[in-house]
Amino acid sequence: MNEVVFLIVVLSAYILPVVIVLNSKRTQGHEKNGWLMGIIIFSWLGLMMYFAIVPKYGHKKKKAK
Repeated sequence: MNEVVFLIVVLSAYILPVVIVLNSKRTQGHEKNGWLMGIIIFSWLGLMMYFAIVPKYGHKKKKAK
């Protein structure tokens, strides 16, 4: 039983960064796909880089004239 709980915790720790990026409004489109690939490969290191590099409020929309 302890092995099952350990496996669930490890799997959740691996999937959590992916869920965070998927729900984030900081990136869109292909940029988000690139970050997802990086996070799948590097997991928590990729998530720390994501938060350090990507602007907090995402892309600003340009006003139409």
